[in-house]
This record gives sequence, C-alpha cells and structure tokens, in this order.
Amino acid sequence: MNPMDSARPCLNSEHYRQMLVRDGERRFREWHTAFLNYQRQFLREMERLRLRYSSNR
Repeated sequence: MNPMDSARPCLNSEHYRQMLVRDGERRFREWHTAFLNYQRQFLREMERLRLRYSSNR
C-alpha cells in the first residue's frame, strides 16, 4: 500500500472540475492584468511620441 494514498483523500470529479475552473480563472486574470498594463504603457508611449512629433512641426 502506498503511504500517500491514506494521507490524501480522493477528489470527486466535480470538485476537481471546480478546481480547474478556478485555476483557469486565476490564470486568465493574471494574463489579462499583464496585458492591460502593457497596453497602457504602449498607449502612453504612443501619446508621448505623438506629442513630440506634433511639437517638432
């Protein structure tokens, strides 16, 4: 008998599915937050370049 079998109770499939969904939601939030930060940085840089270009005309 494997000692790990008695130490950890078995998960039913519904509980496991819910864990996967929560993990997927967490990963999406992490990715989306990083994307929004990158997008904000990009837009700020584009605005800065636009202002610099327009002031040089």
